[in-house]
Amino acid sequence: MTEKKKVLENSVFYIFSAMLIQAVGFLLLPIYTRFMTPDDFGIISLINGFVAVFTFIVAFSLYSAAVRFYADFKDDHGQLKKLYSTLVTFIILSNIVFFLFCLLFRNQIAKWMFDGVVFFPIVFLAILLLVFVSLHSLHQSIMQGRQQGKKLVIVNLIVFGLTVVLKILFVVVFRYGAVGFLLAQLIINGLYFFYMIYDLRREDLFSFGLDRKILKKTLTYSIPLMPHNLSTRIASLISRVLINQSGTLALVGLYSISMQFASLIDMVQTSVNKAFQPWFFITMNNQDEHSKIEIVKLSDFLLILYSIIYMGVGLFSQEIIMIVTSERYYMSWTIIPVLVIGFSIKSIYYFYVNVVMYYKAATKKLFIATLTGSLADILIAYLLIPLLGSFGAALSFILAKFIVVAIVVYLSRQFDSIGYSVLRMMGVILPSLGFMFIGLYFSYTKYISSFYWMNLMYKILILFIYLGYIYFINRTTINKTIQSGQLKKMLQSKKKNVIIDEEERINEEN
Repeated sequence: MTEKKKVLENSVFYIFSAMLIQAVGFLLLPIYTRFMTPDDFGIISLINGFVAVFTFIVAFSLYSAAVRFYADFKDDHGQLKKLYSTLVTFIILSNIVFFLFCLLFRNQIAKWMFDGVVFFPIVFLAILLLVFVSLHSLHQSIMQGRQQGKKLVIVNLIVFGLTVVLKILFVVVFRYGAVGFLLAQLIINGLYFFYMIYDLRREDLFSFGLDRKILKKTLTYSIPLMPHNLSTRIASLISRVLINQSGTLALVGLYSISMQFASLIDMVQTSVNKAFQPWFFITMNNQDEHSKIEIVKLSDFLLILYSIIYMGVGLFSQEIIMIVTSERYYMSWTIIPVLVIGFSIKSIYYFYVNVVMYYKAATKKLFIATLTGSLADILIAYLLIPLLGSFGAALSFILAKFIVVAIVVYLSRQFDSIGYSVLRMMGVILPSLGFMFIGLYFSYTKYISSFYWMNLMYKILILFIYLGYIYFINRTTINKTIQSGQLKKMLQSKKKNVIIDEEERINEEN
């Protein structure tokens, strides 16, 4: 199998498994919300945020090194074994040190990060979970670097399936709540550690030990990546911590449900951009004005489609939340339309960031936007959450997106304006948000915690009015784009240039 075919096959496996896992996770939400309280969800949200941040800290972002240095050592089995042995051993030792540190300062950690959560057993389980998740992530990176896509996906699906079975057993049957949820993750990740050791030793790729030269080389590569890897994750964790400190665990739980639902918008945008970006790069290589005009036209069309998704998610969030969750979670819908504003602003980012990614010199500056946006998110959340609670977190999310978009737009214009216009894009986004909030008027003023059929009919009417409006205003763009076959070309370019998609995915995960 050629390298390009292998990348194509692996990408198909990765995308399929990711979508399947996300879909099943969303379908399980009604079960979890029925048998767990908002407090339980708040605890899980804090723990997940803690693990997401500290896996990169205890591992010093060495996941990236596992992928990068395979290319250097793949033809020398002895060196490759030293590489993997060094990475696994170092991360185990780092986890032991961190585990002892957490035990020594458990009262301070529990007070600052897990206010209202008992250290034993919950925070203790979280620290143990961190140990095994960091090693699990390393093994995944090893398989990614070796391009073992089929094996990785099969293993991931088995792990996911077993975790779901244990979660249902502990949460639904035994009614252990958040403890059961975490215990299921700990057991499966703990068992996975033994599988990882077996898998590496089976191929004679692991023995306990450190190679100082390799360790120095890999840390030199990975440590500078830590700020980028941590920035958005830290902002998310701090928002949850601040909501908990200024409110309750239940509010953290409700906010996590809101974010999970609103993130459906970003899932669509990310998926579309994976097809759009390779086509964008190919079209830009033509180096003519006609090609840039075609890019702008298709971008305008995609933004129109996104605006309909904003409407769907924001307008009917109340009804969907009331269908898929229990009464204790109904009020989580109120945050979703606010978060939709943030994700709608992020749509602009997806178009302009492709310009930055196209020019290699601009790509090196992209971290400025990520880091600045995350710092702004943290600062604004610190100021607003004590005053506004979950709405403060949502507002800080919106303002951070504004800042990131502003920086990315500025960077892209230093290299090529293409013909994109922020004002034209806002001309699509703002009306959709306006119609959305008009449709939500009665939901916020009269039926905030109850389902009412007439209110639903009113929303459907607003949606149809918006669809008529958006088609009338943009009928020329819509008709020409559909007739031109650009969408088909875009999808075909994804298949031909899946290497770009794969590199983006690895960078995102690591």
